[in-house]
Amino acid sequence: MISTAIILAAGRGSRLREITATRSKAMVPIAGVPMIGRVLERLRAAGIARFIIVAAPLDHELRAYVSTDPAVRVVTQTEARGSGDALKVCASHVTSSFLVCACDSLIPVTSLLQIQELYEFTGAAAALGVMEVGGDVSLSSRSVVRMNGDRVLDVIEKPREDERISNVTGLPLYVFSEQIFGELAGLPVSPRGEYELPGVFRSMISKGQEVVGCRVPFREDLTDATDLLALTERYLVPGVRVHESVRIPSSTRLVAPLLIEADVSIGDNCTLGPFVYLERGASVVPGACVDHSVVLRDSSADGCVSGIVRSATPSPR
Repeated sequence: MISTAIILAAGRGSRLREITATRSKAMVPIAGVPMIGRVLERLRAAGIARFIIVAAPLDHELRAYVSTDPAVRVVTQTEARGSGDALKVCASHVTSSFLVCACDSLIPVTSLLQIQELYEFTGAAAALGVMEVGGDVSLSSRSVVRMNGDRVLDVIEKPREDERISNVTGLPLYVFSEQIFGELAGLPVSPRGEYELPGVFRSMISKGQEVVGCRVPFREDLTDATDLLALTERYLVPGVRVHESVRIPSSTRLVAPLLIEADVSIGDNCTLGPFVYLERGASVVPGACVDHSVVLRDSSADGCVSGIVRSATPSPR
């Protein structure tokens, strides 16, 4: 089986807006664990033992988070120029076949195992994770894939409606051999000004190389605040967990599942939960009622709120 995974984590996370104004998408907490930590957990469960994370130059928080893990190496993509460019910076760190995934998508462990098995069983030049979507789902910000059985016949990145050749979309999940870096050297810039991996697949297929697709039944994405709330509910551990440093007023009611980290300030006469995560450094004003919500560091919840994400507004420069 494959032992190395590359995790692409240098993207801007613009659809998370204020949440990623003060941290990278990889470091957005999911019930107390950064998203990158959740991805690493999945990969380890699928037998991966060595990790290369492609990060933005100023993502010091991510680097600090993995700094004590000897299995992780962080490399820098100096400018966000697409997934193909991100992969290029890993060339000197890979000498055998490897898996590639994104920092903002949790793939089932069974699918992580299946894509490796399909790649090795078929002897294909590359493997791509794919997923069936409904005909009403827009693919304008994704890729569309045409297949025959397990074989990939074509991949189009961010297709126009007239280019929708199927209802199968490509996922940010790949397996390559080290020979892919030769293909990347000739990858042209896309109309969007980026080096996009679907262009590599089209080049490989045109040369007669076999690319196979592994069908993934579902994935859990972190693209916006709604996703963050859903993931938090999914990964909150049952029960009420409160850090020992936090003072809970006797007039405040706690409802499970609930996670309150260190250095959180809780006012009197509050009701917190169910499905609430309060990150370290957050606060709740007296009299607040909060459920199905996330309150991130340096931000506050007040009034009666449900289904919200509160995050700190960065200071103007």
